[in-house]
Amino acid sequence: MRKADNIKRGIIQALLILISFVFILPFLWMFISSFKPALEIIRIPQTILPEKFTLNNFKTIFERLNFWRFLINSVVVSVAITAIAIFTSSLSGFVFTKFQFKGKEVIFTLFLAGLMIPFAIIVLPMYLFVSKLGMQDSYLGLVIPMCISPFGIFLMRQFMEGVPIEMVEAGRIDGAKNLWIYAHVMVPLSRSGMGAVGVFTFLWIWNQLWWPLMIISKSSMRTLPLAIAALTFQQAKRYDMIVTGASLAVLPVMLVFIFAQRGIVRGVTLTGLKS
Repeated sequence: MRKADNIKRGIIQALLILISFVFILPFLWMFISSFKPALEIIRIPQTILPEKFTLNNFKTIFERLNFWRFLINSVVVSVAITAIAIFTSSLSGFVFTKFQFKGKEVIFTLFLAGLMIPFAIIVLPMYLFVSKLGMQDSYLGLVIPMCISPFGIFLMRQFMEGVPIEMVEAGRIDGAKNLWIYAHVMVPLSRSGMGAVGVFTFLWIWNQLWWPLMIISKSSMRTLPLAIAALTFQQAKRYDMIVTGASLAVLPVMLVFIFAQRGIVRGVTLTGLKS
């Protein structure tokens, strides 16, 4: 039986490694191609490793793309939305788990409905709303419509269900205000869930393309993914710049995931156990 289990485990691990390699291969090709000359990138048949190793692609992308400006835009927007989403999601989770009020489940169901509505349906009303407020081509226009995360609210509600209500009641008996209980009781006990919300939100916002494309017309306000995507619409496509820019745009996301994956797994696992 032990031998059969080992064989079964080995087969499963081999399949998982194969599937992982299939997903990693396009990213690996993209990173390797960023060190190839432009003609070698588009040449057929393709080469796996660069025949002529070069760093000129990175030099070109920094000189011609205004890379640092686009990077700053992406960092400002992603960090701002992530911070606000963590606050609103955790505060909403506190309200939905530790307060009793009429219509609570109906309101929560309406938030969950936001997970079921495709972004393509709401993007036009969001654009009209932001344009009427005069927030086009601004950080506010990029940030404000994305500050509420239905997924984050759901995740934090599930997570905070596991915090004993007695701890909240003890604080209220001692005369503590609700905001004090939230900041000093709920937040310290919910850091894993808040971390998971933060990472998921950051990854989603960093890769967001549709909303910046709708609301931004000034080239100086483009986020990094939008600036890279704009290269594909040029008449003379620079595949060396596209591949190199995409590699640089993916790098921060990969670093965030690598350093935070343990927190993500822990937060989501604990959320599932407390649901």
